[in-house]
Amino acid sequence: MENKKFRTALFIHIMLVVMELIGFNYTFGVHDGFKMFIYYTDSSNFLCLIVSAIFTVFMLPALSKGRTSGFVSTYMMQHYKGSSEMPRWISMIRYISTCCLMLTFLVVLFVLGPKKGFEDQLLKGVHPIDHVLAPVLSLLSFLFLETAEPLPKKAPVYAVIPTLIYAVILIAMNAAGLADGPYFFLRVHEQSPVKSVLWTMAILGVNYLVSWLVMKAYNSMKK
Repeated sequence: MENKKFRTALFIHIMLVVMELIGFNYTFGVHDGFKMFIYYTDSSNFLCLIVSAIFTVFMLPALSKGRTSGFVSTYMMQHYKGSSEMPRWISMIRYISTCCLMLTFLVVLFVLGPKKGFEDQLLKGVHPIDHVLAPVLSLLSFLFLETAEPLPKKAPVYAVIPTLIYAVILIAMNAAGLADGPYFFLRVHEQSPVKSVLWTMAILGVNYLVSWLVMKAYNSMKK
């Protein structure tokens, strides 16, 4: 990628790591430790933390132009080789992380915001980070600053997998009485089975659609 764009992308990912660490510290206390992961918001933002950290660690040595000799630097010099593209596996996990964050953003915007109030969902606690800034910054960086080969046509299927895993686990936990929600559409004992299935299909459908749109936008810019 162009050097200026590359540096900007790295700066954004360093920002994301810092912001997500702040958010993780806050939600870890508020939601009683690892129980935070029953929330899709926290799970998707933790994924962003891991992926942005990986992006930073593996792509930063590319700026050194071989002046360092560590394991990661050596790997990057062998695979990056000063080209204008980042490794495909990094672009794929960036894509998946971005799509998960965008699902969080859209559910807040069109489902939770109208139901619980936009002030609560956008401004309370660390929601400016996990509901707004992280999704927007991740998307902008991925589309406009990060260059790699076009994504494969089946990429949206990969992007839906984390959401599908989350849905299966949380629905099962709600059915077994091990969890309460945390979202109203997961409470299987408070609504009919048909409604639960329809909500699940709707969320996964939106996830796939958003992932497909992100893929199309990304690929169109890489031609």
